[in-house]
Amino acid sequence: MSEGTQLRRLTLPSEEFPAFPTVSLDVPAGWEPLQWAGSVLGARHLVATNGFNPNVLVTIERWPGTISPEDALTVLRQRITQGGGKERSAETLDQPQLSHYVESTQRDPRLGGLEVRSKMVILHRGPVTEIVTAVGTSTAGQSAHIGKDIARIVRGLQVEVAS
Repeated sequence: MSEGTQLRRLTLPSEEFPAFPTVSLDVPAGWEPLQWAGSVLGARHLVATNGFNPNVLVTIERWPGTISPEDALTVLRQRITQGGGKERSAETLDQPQLSHYVESTQRDPRLGGLEVRSKMVILHRGPVTEIVTAVGTSTAGQSAHIGKDIARIVRGLQVEVAS
């Protein structure tokens, strides 16, 4: 930079870069916190099967501009398909925020059938759209025992935006 160059400071949080929302999950007894690369929040069941613990991971993605709820759902469905999954059911909710809930199945070479439950909350905030996604994963065998708990945890994803 040459001498006398004017600098502009970009800051998080600011109008251009809003603070990230607060996210929370309510987990029953038998679950513990889980740190996982790329996630902002996570939990796993204490009991593993073949070395795999059922888990729920939450991510926050920030996209420039306004992303429609339909486009966000398309991206979620593409990710399911790219992972070799098949959608079983989907629903769109609008309370307390606009969100999509999708249940799918997948095959893992080591673990066999997987049950995947996803909830995606769409937030339009100034110049960005934030997509907060909770993904709960268990083997088919684990799902028979704790699938309802995982669905309750994922569906219960709470997202709060500071005013």
